[in-house]
Amino acid sequence: MTLSTVGSTTHYKLSYDTSLSSADGLQRAQALMNVCEADYRIMSDWFGGIALPYSLPIEVNIVPGGYAGASWGPPISLRPGNGSGLDVVRYLLVAEVVEMLMLAQNRGWFASDGSNEGSAGEGLSRVLSAEFLRRTSLGFNEPGFDTARFWINSDRLDFVNTIDEHDHAPDEKSGCATLFINYLSYQLGYDIKRVIAAAAPTLAGVYRNLTGRSDDPFPAFKAQLDAHFPRTNPDGSVHSWTIPGPNPDNPYPLDFYEGAVPMSIRIYWRMNPGRNVVNLNWGALSADSVVAVAASEYVTGGQKLADNSAQRFVGAASITVDNVTPHGPPFDPNHGVTFVVTVGWGSPLNICTDVSLIQNQPQQVIYIGSQTESGSEATRDQALQGVSSDGTSGDPRTSSSGPVTWHSATVSTDGELTSQSSTRAPAVSTEVEAV
Repeated sequence: MTLSTVGSTTHYKLSYDTSLSSADGLQRAQALMNVCEADYRIMSDWFGGIALPYSLPIEVNIVPGGYAGASWGPPISLRPGNGSGLDVVRYLLVAEVVEMLMLAQNRGWFASDGSNEGSAGEGLSRVLSAEFLRRTSLGFNEPGFDTARFWINSDRLDFVNTIDEHDHAPDEKSGCATLFINYLSYQLGYDIKRVIAAAAPTLAGVYRNLTGRSDDPFPAFKAQLDAHFPRTNPDGSVHSWTIPGPNPDNPYPLDFYEGAVPMSIRIYWRMNPGRNVVNLNWGALSADSVVAVAASEYVTGGQKLADNSAQRFVGAASITVDNVTPHGPPFDPNHGVTFVVTVGWGSPLNICTDVSLIQNQPQQVIYIGSQTESGSEATRDQALQGVSSDGTSGDPRTSSSGPVTWHSATVSTDGELTSQSSTRAPAVSTEVEAV
């Protein structure tokens, strides 16, 4: 093998085997140089900015081989296969570098003797590689690299409480790890950075570090998958599964409401003048739901309708609804919707809101024009703590639209209102390969 060096960046020295064609060797190495540092910044952010455990720049060699694989000692050897696109090369490099960062973190994702990433780290490597593709709009996974099928089509043993530190092959152990890490992030709603930071010698330990709970997470994890992907058919024969969707390693979220639609919830509030931010936790909704909200004044103490609803009326005040935003996993552990009701009056009013689930998801999604970063975004927690979207301290009760009142309600699965509140906001040697 004869290597030709293309150049170096802050973290990498890139070379290719001269036996490769220009397209598979020189051109891919040059293209990788243009994006590898931006890709590294994504990984560095995941791991809190820790340094790699080796002298820089690390040698990265693009070498011959069938589709597709990679390994590191270092150096890192990438075998994307003849004709594979740059996305495969980037995916392979991410898969190896995140394992180096697991070693540098030294908190449980890597084997205790530092020899390899083991089944849990292998699962994390595959999850992060797929997450990298999603975040860079390159797809959701590379063909042949999914491992969930090995566990989902096995006896489904517990590799959450028991980790094989020295097995980093694409098999049922790493498949279980891949599924469980996606479960933590996309079902339970924990950001992947928090999952990484919650490192422990077992995946059950990661769960406990994340949640602060002491229970065993495996039974609930397995029971949910058993319900959606039963191991046997009704006649008792074994069923072989391929998880549907764009990423065959990630079936989540599961168990959001899939019943008949449309359906509606009516809630009566006492709202202050100005901007009222309302959050309704309702298990029927998901982040992909199509939701409509209507608001009006209502009569108190008068005759009720047949369903016990107070009569609504059109008064002199202007009541408007905007910013209707459904939420749920993977970005919010709570299913529901947040919206704004603006009360154009000088004193508090009795407001009725009708929240309607129209569809569980849109029938079609269309983007018009280029998608660029715009506007501002602040989490509900930030707002409640008086922190603006740029991280500076501020009082969310005062804005260009006047005072803000925060309201919340929770509806049980049978449609009963269980709680309601209204408050003013307070101030190694390792490798990855296709299988």
